[in-house]
Amino acid sequence: MYKNVLHTPFFEGIEVLDEFYILSRFTEVSLSKDHVLFHQTDLANEMYIVKTGTLQIFRQEDDRIIVLGHQFPGQPIGELEAVHHDKRRLASVSALEPTKLWKIEIKALDELIAIYPEILKRILYIISDRLAQADRKIEYLAFLDSRVRITNLLLDLYANFGKPTEQGYLIDWKTTQQHLANMVGIGRESATRALQGLQQDGIILLQDRMITIINIKELYTLAGGKDTPEARKWHSYYTYNTTAID
Repeated sequence: MYKNVLHTPFFEGIEVLDEFYILSRFTEVSLSKDHVLFHQTDLANEMYIVKTGTLQIFRQEDDRIIVLGHQFPGQPIGELEAVHHDKRRLASVSALEPTKLWKIEIKALDELIAIYPEILKRILYIISDRLAQADRKIEYLAFLDSRVRITNLLLDLYANFGKPTEQGYLIDWKTTQQHLANMVGIGRESATRALQGLQQDGIILLQDRMITIINIKELYTLAGGKDTPEARKWHSYYTYNTTAID
């Protein structure tokens, strides 16, 4: 847990001249589970940084939800609209669990950028990271086979949450099969069949809403053998320090 917003990667490495000035520009917001922070097409007036909890970024068409990404403690949300001339939100955001955020108004953020231009460079890094995530999402959705979509998603989860155990690699992120289905644009029944098939083939183990990858080599083969774990990281900027880059 971050003590304050200045300890997050967003401000990491920036030589702060007046801590109180920056901290006074942020206010804390609390969200309950499933609470929607903002909807797609809402006008943006602020940017947020996650203090605790998890957010999901999604788009909804009728009753169908496509999860585009997630934000975890220390990570910002709403940064694109904060610096873009079109202030309409590109997607909706809601809390997957009780979540606390630091909020800054766009006008106050503009004032900080004028004092610390490095902030704008970091926002551009974050936006480029989101574009990379979007490219991978388009790749997954191009597959008609639910099993291939799920295997690619499992490799993403391995890259971001995998922990070695005696059985294999535990995906240390408890979620539901419905949420996994939403992440790759398929129905829950299709996701369940794909996961159960992988378990029957001895590739994964499903237990108490947790997934353990038993045969990582076979999973890569089924997914087409593309992308290293590093390339599948959702937030490559997470510990970045752009002050060393000119």
